[in-house]
Amino acid sequence: MKNTASILILIVFLIINIGCDNTKKTTNPTPVLPAPPKVIDITVGASEKLYAHKWELAMLNNKDVTSKAFLLFTPGQVNRMSGNTGCNNVGGSYTLTSYNTIKFSPLATTKMACMPDNSTTETDFLKALEQTDTWSANDTELSFYKGDLLLAKFNAAATSDNSTMLQGNWQLNYISGKRITFDGLYPDNKPQITFNFIKNEVSGNTSCNKFSSSFTVNANSINIADPKAITRMACAGEGESAFLEMIKKVNKYSVSGNTLNFLIGDIAVMRFEKK
Repeated sequence: MKNTASILILIVFLIINIGCDNTKKTTNPTPVLPAPPKVIDITVGASEKLYAHKWELAMLNNKDVTSKAFLLFTPGQVNRMSGNTGCNNVGGSYTLTSYNTIKFSPLATTKMACMPDNSTTETDFLKALEQTDTWSANDTELSFYKGDLLLAKFNAAATSDNSTMLQGNWQLNYISGKRITFDGLYPDNKPQITFNFIKNEVSGNTSCNKFSSSFTVNANSINIADPKAITRMACAGEGESAFLEMIKKVNKYSVSGNTLNFLIGDIAVMRFEKK
């Protein structure tokens, strides 16, 4: 009996120890989760913010700047950027690939010699644009980042500088002076214009031929030099001549939302819609 009891006790002891070993082997340690990625505080991503203002450089590489550098953005089939480095004019295209991401094409600049301070700012500014991959904007500030590193910050220019509102592509939808209806003048293609502030050039299409001209803007006054057609297609009707004759006469403009009016004195003679 004693031998039987000893055997039973030994069996129970072995069962308990085997169960404990199995429990230890099947118990996994609490997993260590990686730290969450750093999130850039970018709360406004509507691309319309880019086009709403002339953006004046205020900070570069975490240093305040007093440079006259600025940028203007124009949407289109190819998005265009123009501006100034504080010394030279700069321009090129850019893509908005997804929410709050931006990539500039290789940028072109004029070749004026710059004062030492302006030259340093220009070099750093162009490098910042080259590195930029993320942006944020609100009604008063625009910021450029590389990842989560702030590269440059801009302030919206005073709204009194209405010339920035001319940026973009505009299509004619009204012209005065002819007894022919608008659709009769332009049954197929409508005239279009685009302003280039780097070259001080306005260009576009008369509805038949491409054209270009120089222009000057002072507050709400505008002067467009005698525009010339730069292609030579034969055009039916009076649409092209009506457009070229009227556009060189205008001396004022106004912009309201997506509508651009050209005036002679206080009389609106041409109206365009932003495209």
